[in-house]
Amino acid sequence: MPGLLASIPPAPDDATAGKLRALDIRDAVLDRNPIDVTLAGLRPDLLRTVIDVLLASPSYDAVVVIVGASGIGQPELVARPVIDALGKTDKPLLVYVSPEAPQIVNHLNRSGVPSFSAPEGCAAALAAVLKATARRSQPSEHRSHPRPVADQHVILPDLPCSGALNEVESKQLFARFGIKSVQEIVAAAPLEAEQAARRIGGEVVLKVLSRHIAHKTELGGVIVGVAPPDVVRRCAELDALMRTRTSHAPEGFLVQERISAGVEVILGCHRDPQLGPAILLGMGGIATELFDDTVIRLPPIDRREADDMIAALKGTGLLRGFRGRPPCDLDALAHAIVSFSNMSMLLGDRLLEAEINPLFVLPEGCGVRAADGLVVLRPAVGS
Repeated sequence: MPGLLASIPPAPDDATAGKLRALDIRDAVLDRNPIDVTLAGLRPDLLRTVIDVLLASPSYDAVVVIVGASGIGQPELVARPVIDALGKTDKPLLVYVSPEAPQIVNHLNRSGVPSFSAPEGCAAALAAVLKATARRSQPSEHRSHPRPVADQHVILPDLPCSGALNEVESKQLFARFGIKSVQEIVAAAPLEAEQAARRIGGEVVLKVLSRHIAHKTELGGVIVGVAPPDVVRRCAELDALMRTRTSHAPEGFLVQERISAGVEVILGCHRDPQLGPAILLGMGGIATELFDDTVIRLPPIDRREADDMIAALKGTGLLRGFRGRPPCDLDALAHAIVSFSNMSMLLGDRLLEAEINPLFVLPEGCGVRAADGLVVLRPAVGS
């Protein structure tokens, strides 16, 4: 039993109601919202017309099509009118599918129609669209624009055409957008790694360098607190571990300074096939999965939204100074969020995924430092 929820008001305007009543759909409820078209779901031409009438109505800003059990046997009867209507409107058109017809969700999503198996999903999507629309409609003097990135045309010339970048390549990309990395040295062999550790001084963080490992910590590819005399031995252990668990030799070793000050956060970007890029901020390190403390926003993100993302974290107290700890450089963190948003927008469809975890937010005035990085690229058009 399909129905349509045409946002608000609760009833169609007279002109819209007249067009709906003229369709003479048996057992349908056409004079109030939600509009129950009942058996029209078995007649694609009628359902298509109802959707078109609602989308053309000046009374409604968005339409949600509700698909019930009638979509189980012949999902295309409901899906096709919605897919056809999507290409003819700039208004939000979403679908809520009851749990009895889950196959329609996959079919519609693959066809570019935002579809959800829970009504809360529709509400969240509409709320995000409303927020983005309100932001774009503000007068320019009241908006805080993301800082543009200079020299856009030389962003990727020395990076691989596609696939995962290794950690150093990823952080080189982040650095182009103003996000500095921790002090680190790439070593091709264990003896070079020992020399690098002595140059950095003190205990270091030792990692395998490989584009074949997305999460090195889970594999055991990161050792924290290695003294310089122990580097050669620990490099041999990492090399053996890498070859055993991945069948790949390391591309080298990465020797990093060990940072003890500041707070770890995660800053990420993931491109959804339908919604495009989304920027994630959360408490980082092992806390990412332990506390599930994250905030997601759609780019472009300006400074005000970056500040809002920081404030929305449950762990924001740690960043602002907790029990005598010095406050962190929230200004630098907000700038990093805006820079990540700029990166996602400028790279467009080429950027499938990017992540900094952890990003150390140092004490106030000291900035942020990327301690790990991941970037996955899609092949450039024509490559």
